[in-house]
Amino acid sequence: MGPLTMKRIEALGFTILVVGLILVAATLWGASYSFQENVVISSGGYYVYKLEGYDWSVIQFSIKSTEPVTVCITDEVGLRILKSGDGALCLFKVDDTTSVEKIWRFPKDGPMYMIIIPESNGGPVSVSIHVKGGLVLW
Repeated sequence: MGPLTMKRIEALGFTILVVGLILVAATLWGASYSFQENVVISSGGYYVYKLEGYDWSVIQFSIKSTEPVTVCITDEVGLRILKSGDGALCLFKVDDTTSVEKIWRFPKDGPMYMIIIPESNGGPVSVSIHVKGGLVLW
């Protein structure tokens, strides 16, 4: 192989590498999401947020409330159990908290559900929720 052919092969390889990196970055960037909301949950109720993810993705969340709440992350089975009135079956759970910050890795592909349940019987609870999901870059 002559020097001209070798330079063409190197240029082709570099081009393929750059195009591949752009495609991978676009795919990973598109799989990420961010969500921020302030909600008021009535006594005896609960708030459900659907989290999309894969076994390689994580979610970073911060929850602050005016009264103690239970934060639960579950799958479809746990959500059905909660809706039937039997309580929450959680893969991640924090009881009686007014503030929680966590980075959590998805255990499997598919949707998961973050459920916030007020522990107070006195009245509505104001909750501030901030969630980042997918490929979280720090």
